[in-house]
Amino acid sequence: MPSHSARPGRLGRRSGLATFAALALWTLAGALPASAQDMNGFFPAPGGLDLALSYSTESYDHFWRGNQKVQNPAFLGEVENWSTSLWARYGLTDRFCLVGNLSYVDTSSDGSARFSDSGLQDVTALVVFKAFEGGSSVRHRLVVAGGGRTPLSGYEGDSPVSLGDASTDALFRLVYQLEAGGFYVSQQLGYDLRGDDVPDGIPLYTEAGYTVGRVTVNGFYLRYLADGGSDIGDPGFTFPGNQDETERVGAKVFARATERLGLFVGGYTTLDGRNSGDLTGYSAGFTLGF
Repeated sequence: MPSHSARPGRLGRRSGLATFAALALWTLAGALPASAQDMNGFFPAPGGLDLALSYSTESYDHFWRGNQKVQNPAFLGEVENWSTSLWARYGLTDRFCLVGNLSYVDTSSDGSARFSDSGLQDVTALVVFKAFEGGSSVRHRLVVAGGGRTPLSGYEGDSPVSLGDASTDALFRLVYQLEAGGFYVSQQLGYDLRGDDVPDGIPLYTEAGYTVGRVTVNGFYLRYLADGGSDIGDPGFTFPGNQDETERVGAKVFARATERLGLFVGGYTTLDGRNSGDLTGYSAGFTLGF
């Protein structure tokens, strides 16, 4: 992580990979549904600006109707999503930073219904506070964050294939992180207070990684739980109002090309779900530090 004495806009040799690992996490998360965007416990130097741009693709031809896994090859077919995401983080002080993310999404299906849509999805903004940090050879950190998410375009959310849920939400995050040598592990607990008829959500996110030289490899486990909601096919159901839940695992590889430039690739697969698609996704992009 960047030290408190680091010069604004510069990454120390020890902290550079850790910072870019955090960037890679957020840009891969940009490829996931809005409810699944998450964070770890890395923190920037005061005055430092980090940017990341990623391109992601994901697809599915099976989905869960309630908790039953089904497919509809004639009507729905295979659903494909492509997204381009921009992520930014700015260090305000030793203890506060701002984080933002926005995505442009293109989605379509090849069944007889021929669902399709494209445009700006949602923008997310968080204020992040470092509540605690301590230790020497083994470091501990507790991070608290709060903010919001809202659509950037007037897309239709109540559709089997859409850019998102089209709701304005309040987001809260609590992250504990441990670092020892080149290894780190972080555990996040969140709560999404969602608008309209979208059920509130509880994201649980575990991430672990290891750095060797200029390369960081990490993996994650995501569980998203919805606080109530309907099942697909229930009388009067809406797609945003469904009990949309998912369980996923994924991995990322990041390599620092220069002091300011990093490159990454990653992917994930779905283990289980409810009223959600059995998605497999991949992401690639680059990061810049100023």
